[in-house]
Amino acid sequence: MKTNFRQKYNNLLQRFIRLFSLSSVAFVLTACYGCPYAEYDVEGYVYDENGNMLENMQVVVRTFDQEWDYPDTVYTNVDGHYRAIHSLTSTGGDCMEVIVHDTTGGYASDSTHISSGKMTVEDKDSWNVRYSMRADFKLNKK
Repeated sequence: MKTNFRQKYNNLLQRFIRLFSLSSVAFVLTACYGCPYAEYDVEGYVYDENGNMLENMQVVVRTFDQEWDYPDTVYTNVDGHYRAIHSLTSTGGDCMEVIVHDTTGGYASDSTHISSGKMTVEDKDSWNVRYSMRADFKLNKK
């Protein structure tokens, strides 16, 4: 009876140690070596129907495929140019959404979806992929 108890106890103890050993190794590897990630370099111009460049237009860049995605927001400069570098702890998304808002309310908002087929791979290694894409917007008055 004593040996049966010891066998059950040892078996349970071995399973417990294996469980925490595997999770500890996974945690240490992630903490020491990091995670793969992707960077999306999105740039373009925002202008009105007459071709005039629009300053201080809000541009929001986000992805669809990520559970923990936080959109990036930038504003156009004097030349109507914007550039956002969006980073994710993942290696790739299938689609990006770029949304342009006029914070003054004079122009209607516009948006576009950029699929992975329209993204250019600039740099790629085992941990990082860098995509670039361009999206220009013509905003119409309200």
